[in-house]
Amino acid sequence: MKKLLMLAAAALLDGCMNVTKTEGTKIDKAKVLEIKAGSTTRQAVITSFGTPTEVSYENNEEKMTYRFKEKKVPAYMGGMVENESKSRESVTVLELVFRDNVVWSYRYKSSEN
Repeated sequence: MKKLLMLAAAALLDGCMNVTKTEGTKIDKAKVLEIKAGSTTRQAVITSFGTPTEVSYENNEEKMTYRFKEKKVPAYMGGMVENESKSRESVTVLELVFRDNVVWSYRYKSSEN
């Protein structure tokens, strides 16, 4: 009985893993490098990255923002207990400004904490 109890406890504690939580659509850096200001069209961007997270309009310009957030949280006991204090989060943002349906400028930023 004692061995069985120790084996069960070891199995529960040994089950350390990461739970990954995501928001948005992953932004492929290789596709970002294909964007050319002055020639890449709005439709080509939507084809490559999908529906943007946010769209705004100002002074005859359209701004599209793509945002992807990934959070990795350590979990124990088969995923039943999560340790949020030790989580790691990465955020990737792609902002594009369009004039006449062509990329005028863009900015790509990726950070992790």
